[in-house]
Amino acid sequence: MTAALQGVTKRFGTFAALSEVSLTVEDGEIHALLGANGSGKSTLVRVMTGVYVPDAGRILIDDRDVTGGWSPAAAAAAGVRVVHQEAPLVDRLSIAENVALFAGYPRGMFGRIAWRRLRSDTQRLLDDLSIERRGRELAGRLTGAERAMLTVEFAVRTAGENLRLLVLDEATAALPEAEAEPFLRHVRDIADRGLPVLAVTHRLAELAYADRVSVLDAGRLMIEGPAAKVERSEIIRVMRGTAPAARSARETRAGTGAHAAQDGAGITALWRREAGGRDGVPLPQPKAGWVMHVRDLHGHDVDGLGLSIAPGEIVGVIGVRGSGLEELPRLLTGAEQRRGGTIEVAGHRLPDTLPPRVAIRHGLVFLPADRLREGGIHTLSVSDNVILPEARKFWHRRAEMRTAIRQVISYLDVRPTDPATVYGRLSGGNQQKVVLGRLLRMRPRVLILADPTYGVDPAAREVMFDAIRDAGASGIAVLMTSTEPEQMAGLCDRVLVLRDGRVAEEISGATMTAENLMTKAM
Repeated sequence: MTAALQGVTKRFGTFAALSEVSLTVEDGEIHALLGANGSGKSTLVRVMTGVYVPDAGRILIDDRDVTGGWSPAAAAAAGVRVVHQEAPLVDRLSIAENVALFAGYPRGMFGRIAWRRLRSDTQRLLDDLSIERRGRELAGRLTGAERAMLTVEFAVRTAGENLRLLVLDEATAALPEAEAEPFLRHVRDIADRGLPVLAVTHRLAELAYADRVSVLDAGRLMIEGPAAKVERSEIIRVMRGTAPAARSARETRAGTGAHAAQDGAGITALWRREAGGRDGVPLPQPKAGWVMHVRDLHGHDVDGLGLSIAPGEIVGVIGVRGSGLEELPRLLTGAEQRRGGTIEVAGHRLPDTLPPRVAIRHGLVFLPADRLREGGIHTLSVSDNVILPEARKFWHRRAEMRTAIRQVISYLDVRPTDPATVYGRLSGGNQQKVVLGRLLRMRPRVLILADPTYGVDPAAREVMFDAIRDAGASGIAVLMTSTEPEQMAGLCDRVLVLRDGRVAEEISGATMTAENLMTKAM
């Protein structure tokens, strides 16, 4: 009961996302797959699950070549199951109803739903997983770990004896480390039943649960071996192998990014406004000192945090999940309400209850990590998403509106270039570029970014990095969190390390290397 790739290559045009990759997942084994964004992890998962057909090489299930006619349906029939980062549960339905969506509704007399049997079966499942819930409870009340465990168990049980490979595609990425522990123990139990598990992850700590580890870089398999014997420092070195060389953020800001040069106007083109508006300048910044000052900030994970950022600074924030990393941008911008502390922007203290519109009015804008659900409206066009915050200002000014939209598309190289394209049909990277362009058009004082390039392809990432550098060069303060510290070394002036909800350390200068940041973050 093994699953394997042999010499698999997958190309998109001239770009090789995978190059002659061979990987085997044995019975009873957790095989961890690591790599930086753009290394080929997602492509490998899609090949293994039938979304992509390899251009060369073979896919083997139980030593049987299944490459011919490989598809999602063929993969499912062959016993391959995949669990993604987001658990596909319907929050407004009960846990029992979610179970039925996967396993089917039990039927009783005259074809009616046997609710009592469904609730009984659900409770037995919850007890088996040590989840202290009742089947009648709404799924929205489940913790992240409970949702992940249920989703994995759905995959295992629906496949039954036919299960040949369980693929976990960053299934723990959205979980704080404390919540990830019970989930990882459950996955270990599944593997100990003799099932093969391929676990895509970015956390080195999770290798404690793995038997073998493989590390991809630029589509090639660079490391493969027993998890207990592979040096963590070697994994880190490979994971940053194709990352841009570390360079001072100040050194990269002489002029504007390459994409801006092609546009011929740079970031200021996005700020040209209707008649009577300010032309080519952001909101007024303080003449000296800090543009944003935060004191004793409290939330759920954030606990007494303080920080300051000056105009034109690019400040990074790193930390493990649960340290306040995910919560901080939301507290600062009113996406979540703080429990205590003060936030000052350009000398003005923001209200204790902070609606997002008030934060925006003071020049504080937010690019969320979940670009599809929170960043844009997926059923609207690119043009609608670009002008959404300023739609009233373009009333009866269609020519100016079209110009503004074209400038965003050109400046951030949004593809396809048709403004009528539905936002939800764009790739993740292009969705993120649309949202970033919309925020830059608003000429903020402070641009707050939550893991802005997570899951974004390398080319789109470089365009976004250039735009962030341009924002800093223009005087906009940038505060960005990231789960990929290698990005920080070449982009930030300094980096703050969060632990237990506070700033525990500040890194700058010669110590701001990718290796040091990754070590501090993990």
